[in-house]
Amino acid sequence: MPRKTLPLVLVIVLCTFATGLHASRGVRIVVVAEAILAGTPAAAALASFDARDACTDPAYALAPWHLTGPYQWYYNPAGAPPEVADTALPTIQTATQTVLAGHNRCGLPAALGTSQRYLGTTTRTAGISPSGACTGDDGYSVTSWGRLPPSYLAYTCVYYNASTGAVLSSDLMIDNSVHHWFTTPPAACLGAYDLQSVATHERGHTAGLAHVDQSQHGTETMSPATRPCDTTERLLALGDLTGLKKLYATSG
Repeated sequence: MPRKTLPLVLVIVLCTFATGLHASRGVRIVVVAEAILAGTPAAAALASFDARDACTDPAYALAPWHLTGPYQWYYNPAGAPPEVADTALPTIQTATQTVLAGHNRCGLPAALGTSQRYLGTTTRTAGISPSGACTGDDGYSVTSWGRLPPSYLAYTCVYYNASTGAVLSSDLMIDNSVHHWFTTPPAACLGAYDLQSVATHERGHTAGLAHVDQSQHGTETMSPATRPCDTTERLLALGDLTGLKKLYATSG
């Protein structure tokens, strides 16, 4: 069945509530999920920025959690759309490394004290329901494909210790029911979304970055809007990197 495509969508809001598995130990679940649609003020604002802003705008926003060791995660390839089934895993690995190593559009050094450890494929799925709700922490960080509300490209759940801010696990669900994806930009792109850009944004949340204001900081990877066919947010902007350095810088 053909999948619906939307002119402009990305995902993310911060909601916090206790979850059964870790509630007694003061752990909270943070749900990242908000749709931005074509025709909103955020979409209009996006057009007013150009690539130069990405390396002159230092703004960032931090969430109340951070990684305290390598981000260890699994991938479930079941349900990956045919157009990206063979390339999704290395693309998501690259996006994860972009965030944790601070790879950026500005050619700036990063020296971040964080890393990833990919642990292989799994039959587990991200603990995220089709209605867009976190379903509980099973102790595994899983990236998988599944049905989400129609306006969502992807959805991240972060479980963290409320006392220390330490991330315990972080799941990512990527939509496979509505949106078209690519990992290599097609010659004639019509409404498909760049998996690498979206995964980079979502891993930013896992690492502790929150949204910046779209109307003021629209070229940053952590701005809450993305356009079909756009690959500019595969790498971090200055503000994204500045936020990560605030959390993880090992020097300077």
